[in-house]
Amino acid sequence: MNQAVKMFLKESVELELNVAELYQLFSVKFPPDYHFWWKISLEEMNHAALIESINDFFFTETILPIGELESYTEEIHRINLSIKARTELYKTLPPTRAEAFKYGLELENSAGESHYEFFMTSELISEPMGKVFQKLNGDDINHAKRMEKYRRENKIV
Repeated sequence: MNQAVKMFLKESVELELNVAELYQLFSVKFPPDYHFWWKISLEEMNHAALIESINDFFFTETILPIGELESYTEEIHRINLSIKARTELYKTLPPTRAEAFKYGLELENSAGESHYEFFMTSELISEPMGKVFQKLNGDDINHAKRMEKYRRENKIV
């Protein structure tokens, strides 16, 4: 496998796991929202597993050019560093419920998550495996909408 592809996949897996860890922290810090954050955390771990299962056969330059991969990899790396720092901060200085949802929405709308959503919904993914990934991913790809809906329904401002 091309080194650029390996690095992109590594950073992408790390992104999903970092977000999962943050959401697990939120599930502990906010008992009323435990089930919501825990479920989304599990979905993020599932995303990581899906990405780990990708190999040369399913991820080729015809899906995403190597030059773009290197750019995305750098961006995802920066996001990973930011998430790790924020998670460490929140362990000792937890956010409010509203701040947790605001940051969750920010993450879900960030470039890394957007790229993942693009990848999972792209017409460029080879058949039939791409459709399998899309089906497995199902409703998980749009956490931002679910967060916003949950926040509104629970009057978290």
